[in-house]
Amino acid sequence: MEKKLDFFYIGESYGGNQDWCFDHMMQLGGCGAITACDSSIYLALHHGKKSLYSGNLEKLDQDEYLYFTEEMKKYLHPRWSGIDKPELYVEGYQNFLKEHQEENLMMTIVPGAENVAKAKECVVEQIDKNLPVPILILNHQNPDMDDYIWHWFLLIGYRYQGEDPLAEGNDFQIQTVTYSEAAWVSLEALWDTGYKTKGGLIKYHLL
Repeated sequence: MEKKLDFFYIGESYGGNQDWCFDHMMQLGGCGAITACDSSIYLALHHGKKSLYSGNLEKLDQDEYLYFTEEMKKYLHPRWSGIDKPELYVEGYQNFLKEHQEENLMMTIVPGAENVAKAKECVVEQIDKNLPVPILILNHQNPDMDDYIWHWFLLIGYRYQGEDPLAEGNDFQIQTVTYSEAAWVSLEALWDTGYKTKGGLIKYHLL
């Protein structure tokens, strides 16, 4: 079984890209802002939240996207420690939503300290509701996860073997998208960072 969101292209790029940003600090630490930008565009495209993106939704343009990242930077700006807690993302993005008069979108957190079953449940629930899932990974002991260390990005799909997505041992994988590239990754391997201090998932709730 496989389920994926109908994600968007900006020109020929799959979603936004942190490397495009105007200033060096955003290139280094703008992943939270990029995740919020891509969430906003997706919500505008697929859930009618047009107030969240002022650019042309019919033909997404890289230049317009870059100016959008500059706007989002005010709410989720890079900092030396990074946006290293899910609460910081929620606070910043809620301020953006408030400034754009969006009162029907709420967020809750699934902490990284929760077991992988809770993370799997969140991903299935959100993707089934046609919603992307922001995720924060901090340090990770698995070298296969180096691309996700100290990084915010989106989950946009899941796949598994068998009949029950929540069953143990069903090789549950999630599709990540970051730096305009998508990849399938084991959720269990990604979630088990090997460190006590962890990130977490963000759940979007449409009211």
